[in-house]
Amino acid sequence: MNNSTRAQRRATSPDGSDTRLALLVATRDCVREHGAAGATSRLIVEKAGANLGAITYYFGSKDQLVDEALFGELRSRLDPVMVGLESQGPAPARLLNVQQLVVEFEKSADDVPIYLSALMHSAEAGATDNRGREVITKLRERLSVVIAQLKEEGVVATWVAPAAMASLLVAAANGIALQSRLDPEGPKLVELASQLASLLLAASAPGSSDQ
Repeated sequence: MNNSTRAQRRATSPDGSDTRLALLVATRDCVREHGAAGATSRLIVEKAGANLGAITYYFGSKDQLVDEALFGELRSRLDPVMVGLESQGPAPARLLNVQQLVVEFEKSADDVPIYLSALMHSAEAGATDNRGREVITKLRERLSVVIAQLKEEGVVATWVAPAAMASLLVAAANGIALQSRLDPEGPKLVELASQLASLLLAASAPGSSDQ
């Protein structure tokens, strides 16, 4: 069976589709319970009700399965933010969409380890999969565009550097996700998200002393 036929079979087989999805769900569950390093092939297939060969068949390797499970989750968390940032509304309203990234964790706090594991996996020395970095870079670039528009409209002070501020906001959002796990009794994620987005808008141009 050539690669094209195999790919078509994977895409069209109902049973195959179910098995592939089961492996992804099982991998995320294993990462929640044991961390990325502890999500072994045997644990994954046992939870998915599949055999070890299914991992190779659908994903090529266990590492590729973990990458897809983690980064698929990361993309799903960032997609609402991307849509909001790329909308045609006023720049201040678009910027507030960054709250959505953190608000999503409020809805499903158990998924925070998945998100953090995806980031750590991409940041590891020698990591060959750049999908996590690409997603974060795309988010930073979109934020930078919105912040630059805010400067042009006089909404924020001229001392604000769009690229640096965008990276700071992304880093703060990641930190909030971690903080929610370290201090579960602290302020709600939605409150922290509101504070995060409001910080930039608080640096308003009127009355600001530009350095």
